[in-house]
Amino acid sequence: MQEKDHFSHLIGQEKLKAQLRFYLNAFRETQVLPTILLIGGRGAGKTEFAVSLAKNLRVDSMGGRPKPLLTINSSTLKNVRQFVEDIVLKYVNDQTLTLFFDECHALPESIQTALLTILNPNKKNSNLFRYEDAEILFDFRKVSFVFATTDPQKLVGPFKDRCRVLHMGEYEYDDLGKIVRENLDDELEIDDETISHVASVCRGNARNAVLMAKDNIIQYMKGSKVSKLDMEHWGNLCSILGIMPMGLENSELQVLKALSEFSDGCSLNNLSAKTGFTRQAIMLEFESYLVKKGLMQIKSGGREITTKGKEYLKNLTK
Repeated sequence: MQEKDHFSHLIGQEKLKAQLRFYLNAFRETQVLPTILLIGGRGAGKTEFAVSLAKNLRVDSMGGRPKPLLTINSSTLKNVRQFVEDIVLKYVNDQTLTLFFDECHALPESIQTALLTILNPNKKNSNLFRYEDAEILFDFRKVSFVFATTDPQKLVGPFKDRCRVLHMGEYEYDDLGKIVRENLDDELEIDDETISHVASVCRGNARNAVLMAKDNIIQYMKGSKVSKLDMEHWGNLCSILGIMPMGLENSELQVLKALSEFSDGCSLNNLSAKTGFTRQAIMLEFESYLVKKGLMQIKSGGREITTKGKEYLKNLTK
């Protein structure tokens, strides 16, 4: 009998799926999961993959049932005392479960340092963690750790060294189109030509594809009493909501237009003055996608619009 694929309901990320299958298959024999660290951009689907992994960690001591899953918003943990009292003593001590730390870069350095002792790999597959009068045994046949982050540079190096680091890849347009279709109501359709245009504005992002389906396309189709979205309807929707090619946001377009006024490029200070955005907003929010799509470039002398960027602006005004 063919073995069930526990990740088949998730679209795309085939390399990551293969890696997770490998560790899941090994877990069935060893009952030990290496500490997993998922790295991917915002909206890439880290949580969905982490939860799917956790839900399939079936343990022999529980009659083949999956371990309970505790999802932790890492930003809510402020110090080691809170981590020990609210998480470790309540849920970990002599219990069987999977701990999933979402956006783990938000963990204070003191907690990351404490985790160095807890997660230190060894042949025994267990570690004793002492805090004040408490001694807690972390038995990795009982407790599994999964972490996810968008900002791995904020994690201390030794913490990352204790993890199996798995990187999420880019979503192809076909994958994004499937995600959009998967999130439509059953009675709604999108034709093949139109779905490729829809996918192209999802910014390579799984969450954007879900939101495009739920917040934009379904609302338009239900409101307009349309059962099949074609290019004419898609054009209407883009016009109504201001959806631009490549999924650019208005703020990014503003930056691109400002750059086009400087023939030899400009400094970040000049770009900030021209757009009214702060330097930090431009660096952290707006320019990364423009660079990724080849519409602008950053050189030692400043920021410049590319030939592709100029063509983009030219085509936008047609």
